[in-house]
Amino acid sequence: MTDWEILNAGIEHAEHAIAVYQFEGKRKRVVCVSDGMFCMMRGADEADKPAFLRRLESDRYRNVPTEDARILTEEVRRFASGGGLDIVYRETLGRNSGSTLIHAVGHHHVLDDGERVLIVEYADLTAAAWTQVQPRKPCEQSLQSFLDQSDLALLAVTKDRGELRYCNARMKSLLKPARDFCVGESVSQWLLGWEDADILERIAAMDGRGNQLFCAREGEDLAVRVNSGTWGDEAVYCIQSDPWSELFFDALTGLPNLSTFYRKAPGEIGRIRKRGKSPAFVYVNFFGMKAYNARFGMEEGDRILKAAAGELRHLFPNALCCRISDDHFLVLAEDRDLEERLADLARQVQRRASGSVLQLKAGVYDGALSNKPSQEEISRACDGARLACGQIRENARRSWCRYDTDVQEQFQKKTYVLANYRTALKEHWIRVYYQPLYDTQTGKLAGFECLARWQDPNRGLLSPADFIPVLEQHHLIGLLDQYIVEQACREAPLRAQKGLGQVPVSFNISRDDFDYGDVYENVKSTADRYHIPHELLIAEITESAFSRDSDGIREQIRRFHEGGFQVWMDDFGSEYSSLGNLQNLDVNLIKLDIRFLHAYAQERRNGDGTRSAALLQAVVGMARALHLNTLCEGVETREQLELLRQVGCRGAQGYFLGRPAPLEQIQVE
Repeated sequence: MTDWEILNAGIEHAEHAIAVYQFEGKRKRVVCVSDGMFCMMRGADEADKPAFLRRLESDRYRNVPTEDARILTEEVRRFASGGGLDIVYRETLGRNSGSTLIHAVGHHHVLDDGERVLIVEYADLTAAAWTQVQPRKPCEQSLQSFLDQSDLALLAVTKDRGELRYCNARMKSLLKPARDFCVGESVSQWLLGWEDADILERIAAMDGRGNQLFCAREGEDLAVRVNSGTWGDEAVYCIQSDPWSELFFDALTGLPNLSTFYRKAPGEIGRIRKRGKSPAFVYVNFFGMKAYNARFGMEEGDRILKAAAGELRHLFPNALCCRISDDHFLVLAEDRDLEERLADLARQVQRRASGSVLQLKAGVYDGALSNKPSQEEISRACDGARLACGQIRENARRSWCRYDTDVQEQFQKKTYVLANYRTALKEHWIRVYYQPLYDTQTGKLAGFECLARWQDPNRGLLSPADFIPVLEQHHLIGLLDQYIVEQACREAPLRAQKGLGQVPVSFNISRDDFDYGDVYENVKSTADRYHIPHELLIAEITESAFSRDSDGIREQIRRFHEGGFQVWMDDFGSEYSSLGNLQNLDVNLIKLDIRFLHAYAQERRNGDGTRSAALLQAVVGMARALHLNTLCEGVETREQLELLRQVGCRGAQGYFLGRPAPLEQIQVE
């Protein structure tokens, strides 16, 4: 959520009377009021908030006495120019005929986009204060009684010597001072137990600047606002803290939120450099959290997140840690022992979440920063750590990654693919490339596999490795599969002109295809629209698809068979469930994954390859026993082709036999 969304959500249904204003030139505009303010101040003719807001915009002081309205106008002008607002005035509320005493306290707040808003909280003092009161005597006993019981935390210290004048119970509970409160004692003695002139200087520097973070002791921050005022006849700093502190800290874990992280990061970078160390940004994400919540419940998921926050504090004791949202955290720490600490964090989370697949993923950005890094620089560093984390999101073997030029390049490619994918389909930048399949026993052409190649007008030929994983990750691969079927059918007359009209072609079906529409009906309707005999089309279903909804997949295969289509299992051997899939699913052929021949080639470099050859022969024999044909991908040498022939694998595909090519480049022998 943006800073504005957080602010609006916190105000909209608040019980306290709160309003947010913006100044456009000299005109004040109301942008949000709380339910509490609507209930307290609405007139008899204002049935809903829009009507109430229209009155505030057009005649805010309609129910305020003329003298008080004049004072209010002057104070609001001063407030808008950068000061604070702290005023008591009279206003007629609702259907009452008499005036009610209103206490208005206002401060400035800067949103994350740099825009400034003015937040004012109103309190009805009639029930708690006196009936005959001068507007500018805030230290009367009845008003102090009201403040003593208020949820608004308040502390007053003298400007000249920093001596205590007042503190209510709410503020004492937030500050946790070292001593009991005693009027006249210095604020530093009260808070820390010793004299520290910096405390008063920091308070003075916060005067009139809206919400700020005040740190009396290391690691204990409090969101406050400081405004000049008077207490009796003395000039004081009024230090206030209220529910706005939630804008600075995460309610679940107690860690600072992202807004606080950005505010404190420049100072933390400076402290790290003073120690002679280099800063590093670490983005932490717990992959599998949604599945964990679904299995164990949200309450258990919250327990894990709180435990993770505790582990971050423990493993990075002097670092700036924050919770961004959900299961995403950010750490600014010294660039030392990161791998060990992240590994320890991963072990601790897995220990607490035993029996689940929850995995820690982390990205690290340790690039150069300027001497006084701007918010924009810090934001780019955080983005770099996030990109590095996303780079290994699907890689179960890696738990962390450093940002480098390769990470940035991959991100740019991914962004380009997502931004231009639909245009590429519409403009036919993506073309069908045909890779031949051969019979190992006869040496004759047995078919073609239809593959996607992206010929981009700006970037040239994009490798499938650049766009296929991106489309799979974002569940867009189904559009590509449908497109390839359509194009393969459209090009059937051109294949016939080359003498390939009776050569079958295969196309890929991904597991996402089964989540969007009727796969069989989509293929059948496309084939019939182009008058393609069904026996010339082969559906290659990736093995990963068989691990989901096996009953639904089995039904689709049955319909393909009844419709006259062949069905192959693609990438056999790339998943763990292969043997069970073969037993339960009625396919015509299994296509052996390229890693079978890669393993053979590796073993041949170091020995005779007998173990890999024996494994390949066993798999082919098992398929034969189940009355299944076999085809092997990745044939790169004559020796590998001969191996397939010897073990009885009837089909072969690979660069040795023919590279993928557009139809116009295919030579018919």
